[in-house]
Amino acid sequence: MRPQSMTGYGRGTSDNFKVEVRTSNHKNLDIHLNIPHYLYSYDHEIRKNVRKKCSRGRIDIYMPKQEVESVKLKVNKALAREYFEALVSLKNELLISEEVGIDLLASQRDIFLVDEPDIDENELFSAVESALEELAKSRAEEGGHLADDIRNRLKLLDEYLLRVEGRRGEYIADARQKLHDRLKEFLGDVQMDESRLIQETAVIIEKSDITEEIVRIKSHMKQFREVLESGDTIGKKLDFIVQEMRREVNTISSKTHDIDIATNVVEMRHEIEKIKEQVQNLQ
Repeated sequence: MRPQSMTGYGRGTSDNFKVEVRTSNHKNLDIHLNIPHYLYSYDHEIRKNVRKKCSRGRIDIYMPKQEVESVKLKVNKALAREYFEALVSLKNELLISEEVGIDLLASQRDIFLVDEPDIDENELFSAVESALEELAKSRAEEGGHLADDIRNRLKLLDEYLLRVEGRRGEYIADARQKLHDRLKEFLGDVQMDESRLIQETAVIIEKSDITEEIVRIKSHMKQFREVLESGDTIGKKLDFIVQEMRREVNTISSKTHDIDIATNVVEMRHEIEKIKEQVQNLQ
């Protein structure tokens, strides 16, 4: 499957129903329904259908009231009578001269009932399904753009890492020589076993070697590409791998003091942050 963005829009219609679905970023699946009260009994089933299509993101579903040619209005006569008798009693008790009329009764809205439209479940869920299918296409299209941008940034990471790797050998040789010369200068005429000096120098240099970090970054980038191409729900997996990549780059930065390596590390950090931003938009 193609990677899907968490942002998108879908619209579905049937003879009597209209459904709009909008999605935005969210670390988990967060479904919000704005539907007429007479559809509340279908809330669970609608959410169930959404979960089949979406695993992450905020999902906002809007369904306006059905458009019907005629509205049947009913009067709760028993309740109206209770209102009337209560108002007349209050009028007499308070010695109010004004008569209790139809205008006063009409202001009591709860005595009026509106027949709700008949629900055709097939039509309802046909509209929901159409909206979710259009949403999936929208999210897949946006996800494709995000994936292309991420691939381009991975290529840049490859280039920067290649430069760091190429400079690594020279950096170690230069650092070894500089450390050796400083120790000689510090010791002065004091005699020291040359083999011991070389051994101690090697230990210090080993602590600044970035070979393992380079190997791990390559492994993370390989895994990242594999997950990216697998599609489906990949956002959380990629986000974890990006954090591992960033950790290795930070370690390289702390272990080396070479200007060329530092320059490329800065660029790598920049690209990794951009990748992280894009990954957080993926489902």
